[in-house]
Amino acid sequence: MYINEVSLSNFKSFGIKKESFSFSIPNGEVGSGLNLLIGENNTGKSTLFEAIDFLRNGTRKQSESIKNRSTGEDAVVEITFNGKIEQIIDGFSQPNKVQVFKDYMYKIDSGSCLKVSRSTLDKKIVKIWDDENKEYQNITGIDAPFRKLFETNFVWADTNPNDETSFGPSTICGNLLKEISNSFTTTEQYQEFNEKFHQTFNSEDSSLRQSLRRIEERTQQIFDEQFGSAKITFRFNELKIDSFFKNTCIEIDDGVNTPMEEKGSGMQRSVALALLQVYAEELIKNPQNEELTKPFFLFIDEPEICLHPKAQFRLFEALLNLSKSKQIFLATHSPFFVKTPYLDKMGLFIFRNEKGTPQPNKIINEKILLPWSPTWGEVIYKAFDLPTVEFHNELYGHLQTINGITRIADFDNWLNGKGFDKDITWTEERAGKPDMQYSVTIQTFIRNKIHHPENSKMQSVGYSEEQLKDSINQMILLIKQEVNL
Repeated sequence: MYINEVSLSNFKSFGIKKESFSFSIPNGEVGSGLNLLIGENNTGKSTLFEAIDFLRNGTRKQSESIKNRSTGEDAVVEITFNGKIEQIIDGFSQPNKVQVFKDYMYKIDSGSCLKVSRSTLDKKIVKIWDDENKEYQNITGIDAPFRKLFETNFVWADTNPNDETSFGPSTICGNLLKEISNSFTTTEQYQEFNEKFHQTFNSEDSSLRQSLRRIEERTQQIFDEQFGSAKITFRFNELKIDSFFKNTCIEIDDGVNTPMEEKGSGMQRSVALALLQVYAEELIKNPQNEELTKPFFLFIDEPEICLHPKAQFRLFEALLNLSKSKQIFLATHSPFFVKTPYLDKMGLFIFRNEKGTPQPNKIINEKILLPWSPTWGEVIYKAFDLPTVEFHNELYGHLQTINGITRIADFDNWLNGKGFDKDITWTEERAGKPDMQYSVTIQTFIRNKIHHPENSKMQSVGYSEEQLKDSINQMILLIKQEVNL
C-alpha cells in the first residue's frame, strides 16, 4: 500500500485552491519510490509534510494555527492510497473494522484505492471516501484503526534530534532494532534466555519467588476472610523483546563518554541520519515480504543540516536504493540531493513562492525542454533561480544539435541571425599566445570560457551572473520557438 496522492487546501500557507500531489511509487527500480521536494525556505515543502502528519495523527494545536489566515476557511487534507490495500487491511486492521475499510475500497485503472480526509472542522474525525456516492462518510471509531494500517516517521529540521534516536515503535532506532530482533527471537540463545527468565522469576526455587511467597500468603489470607477461598500468585509474564528497547540509550565517546542527548544538536542529528542510512542498508540487505509488512513511509525535512557534501551524497545513495521498495519523501534546498542520474525515475517537485503563496510544480518526466530532462542544472535554475554553467552548456549544445550545426563559428552566426548581438570580443590563443580577435554573442563567449579555461588571455575577462542568466533565458526562449513548445 502506497500514498498515491495528497490534496490540501487552506492548510497554513496553501490557499483555498486545492493543491494535489501525485507521488512516485516504488516499482523495483532505483529511485522509483523517492519523492524529492526542492526549493527555497518558506515555499511549502515542510507544510506538505505537516499536512500528512495532521491527517494521520491529528493535532493538539488550535485550528487557527494551521488554517490559512487570509481565507479563514477550514483546512482540509486528503490522502489516496493504492496498491495491495486489501492485504494490508487483512493483516493490520482490528477485526471489527476490516469489512468497513473493504466496503470503501474502489477501483481505478492502476488498481485498488482507499481515500481518507481530515479537516479542522473536526480534527478528531477521519472520514472515508464513498466513491459510489462521491462523498465522504463519517464512520464512528475509524480514527485509531486507520492509524494502525501504516507507520510514518518524520525527521523534522527544527525538532530535537534525540527524539529520532529514541527506541519507540515508530522511530528509526525502534524500526532498526525491530528488523534485527525479529530473527533473534528464534535463536537458541534467546530460548535459553527465556528459560532463565522463568527460572529467576517464576520457579518455586527462585529466591525472588520465596520472598514473594510471604506477600502472596498474606494477600490470600485477607482475601479469604473477606471474599472466600482462592489461590493468589504473582506471575511474571515473558517480556516481549521490544520491551527491552525502552531502557536502551546511545552513548557517544568523543573524548568524553556520555549519553547522546548530552551532546550538541549537530552531533545528535548527524547520528540520527547515520542510523537512518544504516536502517536503509539493512532493509536492502534483508528484503521483506511485502504482503506481511506494514507500510512504512519516511519523511525527512532538510537532511543536509549538519552534513557535509560527501555525507549528503552517501545518505542520498542509501535512500535511492531503499526507494526501490519503500516510499520516501525528502524536502531539501541542497543542490547535492539533485546531483544524481536518477532524476527521471523519481517524483520531483519544484517549490516556489509567489506573493507569499506556495507554487509547487511537479516536473513531469516528459521531453519538455531538453531530451534528457530533468537535469541538475535545469532543476537548480527552476528551484532557486540560480544560473549554472552546466545548464548553459546543455542549452547551447541542444541548440547546436537540433539545427545540425557543429562548428562554433557557424553556430554563432546562426545565433546572430536569430537576433542575438555579437557585442563581446573573444581572443583566440595559439601555443599560449594571443592570436585572432573577433566579436561573438554572449552565448558563445560563455561557452568558450567554459570549454577553454586554458586561454590565459581571456581569464581576466569574465561575465557576470546576470549575463549568464540572460544568456540562459534567451536560449530557453529560442529552444521553445525552434521546437514549437
